[in-house]
Amino acid sequence: MVRLSIIVPVYNVENYLSKCLDSLLEQDIPKNDYEIIIVNDGSTDNSLTIAESYVDKYSNIRIITQKNLGLGASRNTGIRKSKGKYLLFVDSDDYLQPDCLGILMEYIETKGLDILRFNYVPVNDKGELIQKTKNTTYRIIFNDNVVNGETFISEYLGWACYAWLYMLNAAFVKNYLLFFNEEIFFEDIEWLIRALLAAKRVRSIDKNVYYYLQRKGSITKSQGKSKRNKVVDDMLYIVDWLHVKSETVDNLKVRLWFKGMITQSFMGILSYAHKEIPERVNTIINMLRSDKYYPLKSYHFTFKQWRNMALLNISPKFFCILKGIRLKFIKS
Repeated sequence: MVRLSIIVPVYNVENYLSKCLDSLLEQDIPKNDYEIIIVNDGSTDNSLTIAESYVDKYSNIRIITQKNLGLGASRNTGIRKSKGKYLLFVDSDDYLQPDCLGILMEYIETKGLDILRFNYVPVNDKGELIQKTKNTTYRIIFNDNVVNGETFISEYLGWACYAWLYMLNAAFVKNYLLFFNEEIFFEDIEWLIRALLAAKRVRSIDKNVYYYLQRKGSITKSQGKSKRNKVVDDMLYIVDWLHVKSETVDNLKVRLWFKGMITQSFMGILSYAHKEIPERVNTIINMLRSDKYYPLKSYHFTFKQWRNMALLNISPKFFCILKGIRLKFIKS
């Protein structure tokens, strides 16, 4: 039986795919223990040709080709077609540390986990390490405790919600129908929270496994205006989803985490909008002023995060002045 399925969505990544696949092959578990599922999401460059050259050499790699449906749909295809007992998502411009899968498999199998989180390193196009900001790392806690998903959210999760930071039990994923929302960007946030709320056994390991490439040309850096509007719309959708979901949770600490994530999201939306589509800033401010969200709440924030939240609550206009957000789009 295949123990692990690694799902790799591929769309126009000819300059990165080989490095990704090489890293998946340079591992410390037998090739027949895991499969690499390449989901070719309608690539128009040489990505498919590159993928096929690996299939010719390695029997544990297979390709599924579909029309361009997006990252969430590609991951869903991989989940449905997977044969492994466990699942791992790897974006095709990222890569893994060599010889890291063995320890992950040992942890998730011996502890009978639904979900295992590991650590990551952000890098640039040259492979140089990018320093994580305090806001990124704060409240991300690693320890040996096996906890339920609610405790993990409130005590250990922090604000980094990436699907590729987790190895999951495939039966758990399929039993709870943990598929990605195919209609939105930032599908990781919604998917991960649903998964954690359903999980009974979650653990984390402070081991750098994943190299996360931060490059130009990503979804959130797209230059098309319609795409930029879609990014803002989907950010606002996630905020509303977080609010609705928080109302269904009885655990007070988890509800507070939701409130904190909503605050973090508004800060991110305003920052993105003022850089990419400033005419949307006023709509965002009006939304955060609504009774549904106002006043914004904090949860284990750094002083800087708390200060920014306080400024937004007192005066979104003043917050925008301090942040250099273009005031000509903001009504008094």
